[in-house]
Amino acid sequence: MTTGPAPGTPRLRDPKSLAKLNGPPAFSRSVLMNHFSRTVDRLAVTSNFPKLKAFLPQNLSWILTYLKYALTPRYPFPDYTASANTGVYQLAPSPGTQAIKIAIAGDWGTGTQESQTIASLMAITNPGLTIHLGDVYYVGDAPDIAENCLGTPANDFAGVTWPHGTRGSFALNGNHEMYANGKPYFTTFLSSLGMPAGPPGQLASFFCLETDAWRIIAIDTGYNSVGIPILSLIPGINGIPAIGGDCHLEKSLLAWLRDTVQPKTRPKATLLLSHHQYYTAFTDYAYTKPAKQLTEFFDGQEVVWIWGHEHRLGIYDKFSTGGGITAYGRCLGHSGMPVDLGTPNPKKAPLQLYDRDRSHTLGDGTKVGENGFVNLTITDRVLTLDYRDINNTQLLVETFTTDGTGGLGRTVVSDPGILKPPPTA
Repeated sequence: MTTGPAPGTPRLRDPKSLAKLNGPPAFSRSVLMNHFSRTVDRLAVTSNFPKLKAFLPQNLSWILTYLKYALTPRYPFPDYTASANTGVYQLAPSPGTQAIKIAIAGDWGTGTQESQTIASLMAITNPGLTIHLGDVYYVGDAPDIAENCLGTPANDFAGVTWPHGTRGSFALNGNHEMYANGKPYFTTFLSSLGMPAGPPGQLASFFCLETDAWRIIAIDTGYNSVGIPILSLIPGINGIPAIGGDCHLEKSLLAWLRDTVQPKTRPKATLLLSHHQYYTAFTDYAYTKPAKQLTEFFDGQEVVWIWGHEHRLGIYDKFSTGGGITAYGRCLGHSGMPVDLGTPNPKKAPLQLYDRDRSHTLGDGTKVGENGFVNLTITDRVLTLDYRDINNTQLLVETFTTDGTGGLGRTVVSDPGILKPPPTA
């Protein structure tokens, strides 16, 4: 009988530190945390997960799986034209509250102990909705979706289940889902999502969540991200849009924005969600094509834009580039993959804060950063982002308040100084 974690098991954080929660009364919070502490301890003893080091860039064993799909056609892009569901969902506060709560994670689908812990942390905040920003590893095929999202044990590993909110869940499309040409994501994962109060399943990879004052619009940058098979995986070469893919938005998605959501004729404060980054201060490639396409709808308006893809947490000042819209960029790609450590170049984009100084070492000696997620709350005209790490330590709380004229007011509510600005030259 196993009496403790196997050698090399990814480190577990102290469950007592998970008690820094928002929302529930103290007694209920204590009960939840005692339960969660026992759950984490039990997982450390009885469950087996892939090791985080298996997902480091130098480990390329998954390429053979990718090659199985490299020359097969993409799954046809689903939209809402043949459905009574328009992809627009009206949100209301939970009963007895004034707040709408959503938990968001990016690049989460690894099936590791880290992704299990993040899923548990998201669940115990009792959100109305959960949203995944995309990327199920290694290639988002049927076995990956089953093991890393639907909790099906496979390959001698315990499966991990994506957490659902009390009112439902959604998932965006990433480049890794498209390595298997999208079919398992579109047909299997999305059918398990959506909002129970509406038609079953999430019907497409784009959607809109609305309140009286705010819109959350999710777009699909993953569908056109893969580019030329094999060549699109080579660093340096894959930065060429004709080879690596430019993440442009499909015509049916743009038509849906124009005719159904109508952000130009019915403007509201907007939070955009995507898998790929609009801009970056790091060495990664910036995908500016979607931001150019969105100027039709948001030119002259400030938006908040949360993306994943880069495996890190980054907080940017508002910025526009390449003829695109003006956005407060937030990189949230650090929920399940090894978190990249790197020195940014603030001349590329106005990075304000990132997790600069904290790291831990994996079994092979590689240093990586801290995984995490964000709790989002909408209360009337105010949108709050509460960034948490894998210990549930609060890293930053900021609010965006709509002025009703296309501008946003940003306020830092809490900054304990854990996130740092870029180093000076």
